[in-house]
Amino acid sequence: MLELNNQYTVIRRRVHAEVLKQFFSDTLLENVDKIPFTIIPKQRVPNRCCIYKERAMVRYRIMALLGINIEKDDDELKSLASYVQEVLEKPQEQGPILTTISTACSSCPPDRYLISDACRGCFARPCLANCPKDCISFSNGQAHIDESRCVRCGKCKEVCPFHAVVHIPVPCESACPVDAVKKNDEGYVEIDHKKCISCGRCAMSCPFGAIVERSSIMPVAKMLKDGEHLTALIAPAIEGQFPGTLAQIKQALLEVGFSSVIEVSAGAETTSLHEAEELLERKSQNQGFMTTSCCPAYMELADRHLTFLGQRKSSALSPMAYSAIQAKEQHPQTKSIFIGPCLAKKVEARKYDTLDGVITFSELAALFIAKEIDVREMEASDLGDTASFEDCRQFALSGGVASCVLSRFKNGGDVEILPINGLDKKTVRMMKTWEKRPVGADLVEVMCCEGGCINGPGVVVKPSVAMRLRGGNKAASPVKAMRSIIGAKE
Repeated sequence: MLELNNQYTVIRRRVHAEVLKQFFSDTLLENVDKIPFTIIPKQRVPNRCCIYKERAMVRYRIMALLGINIEKDDDELKSLASYVQEVLEKPQEQGPILTTISTACSSCPPDRYLISDACRGCFARPCLANCPKDCISFSNGQAHIDESRCVRCGKCKEVCPFHAVVHIPVPCESACPVDAVKKNDEGYVEIDHKKCISCGRCAMSCPFGAIVERSSIMPVAKMLKDGEHLTALIAPAIEGQFPGTLAQIKQALLEVGFSSVIEVSAGAETTSLHEAEELLERKSQNQGFMTTSCCPAYMELADRHLTFLGQRKSSALSPMAYSAIQAKEQHPQTKSIFIGPCLAKKVEARKYDTLDGVITFSELAALFIAKEIDVREMEASDLGDTASFEDCRQFALSGGVASCVLSRFKNGGDVEILPINGLDKKTVRMMKTWEKRPVGADLVEVMCCEGGCINGPGVVVKPSVAMRLRGGNKAASPVKAMRSIIGAKE
């Protein structure tokens, strides 16, 4: 996937901040059609073919920010102001979380392996010896690949001592763990939404910005502007996303306009207790392994592609769901807004009438910029009594969910853990074998994003920075081994 620090991310964040700034200044309807020209001025040296295409991409990015399904509603003659008016007057249309911009797609050539000029035509020729399809030949002292016979196994790349074999992927297709991203007949990117698990990996991988998320920030911004009672449900991964303490982040949210703030780590404790009880019952009845239930992309994967795991999934609700229930109990009239790093949470939220919106950390950062709020300058807000769920803040890290579950697992003996640290095509193929050959573990912790939620598609900083801002690893580090034995605490 793309490094988070790139030019497309800069443009995207500028667009988000500018739109929200204009909205809170009551000038959005008047100025929204000017924003592409503000972001891409006439004197700018274009990265695409011309500034006009770059401005068109900014226009599409604004449409996605407004929650428009670009594939279905792409009227080039319609002003952005008209879209804004519609969005503010009616509820956001449900549908796929991800949408594509065909104009932005570069129609990348098919995934292939290429022999570079680094090939020395060595005597050992391990590429030729290890190719299972005999598609490598030599001429003029260099190796060549017959692409008509190549099955893209990558063996030649693995064995070349000069690293002369280059893998040239189609970034969006390679990133998708369920093969939901393909090119259509015109050669442009297309998402099969029946297969899609809304993990967002394709959007994070496309270097042309051709796949974007349909944001739900505008309805939330409108509720904030209207002064409605809103409760911010902050995911455990928020710690480390901004240069300030968790207490300062909470105060910043109150400054933005949220009426109250609930740490979803409290809901994570409830999830851990339920999963620990369920795990104990399953072990006592020798029912085999159980998987965790907090990752919505994994839950979509199980529902759409690994249906045999239905009986293996924990019946516990996610921390977000439990926290939304808590918010309604505290303030029955409140509207609950989940703030996290995950796009798939937007799909999960539709299942519960206790949730009224989901935004990402990146969208929250745009809110802070629009409201001119610096987290570092905030006074520390009272976090309340967090002792009971302090360790559940590690739900944001791979290994953290299992750690919290096991800490609440009483008198059940040792528990064997299988951590799935990131979903990709290879991992999904491995998981499919569980239908006939169930794993010997007791608890399978599944994280779609490698390293955990701190590496989700909606984060502000890369995981290494987040870990440093979190004050280092307090409980569970990203899992390196696929299998480990963790003893239960008495």
